[in-house]
Amino acid sequence: MKQINKNWLLLGFIMMLTFACDYKYITPDTGDPIDPEEPISFSAEVEPIWTTQSCTNCHNGDGLFSLKPGEAYQSLINNGLLDMDDADNSEIVTVPGSGGLHADYVYVGNQKLLIITWIEQGAKDN
Repeated sequence: MKQINKNWLLLGFIMMLTFACDYKYITPDTGDPIDPEEPISFSAEVEPIWTTQSCTNCHNGDGLFSLKPGEAYQSLINNGLLDMDDADNSEIVTVPGSGGLHADYVYVGNQKLLIITWIEQGAKDN
């Protein structure tokens, strides 16, 4: 029997791994489309975002402003986190994912667009 060169064996193994895998490209979930004409409910659609994204773990009213249900709206207003003239520039939109302590906390799907649209609709406490 012929002795197999270890380099050829390694190369064959690497090629097998490379070509045997069927990679699929993952399309990010952008969420459901948002109709800017359809009123967005703060309590039903916007406020729950901060609980599902774990923002309320830190922003719970203990020293920092609160994003807890029932407290979030007043906290957003009192702390100037909404820019009614430029919704995209609102701190509640720009700070998550911006780095530092907020680097790992990002909006997913259409959450960011939902918040922006809610602000553009007048940021009603509904």
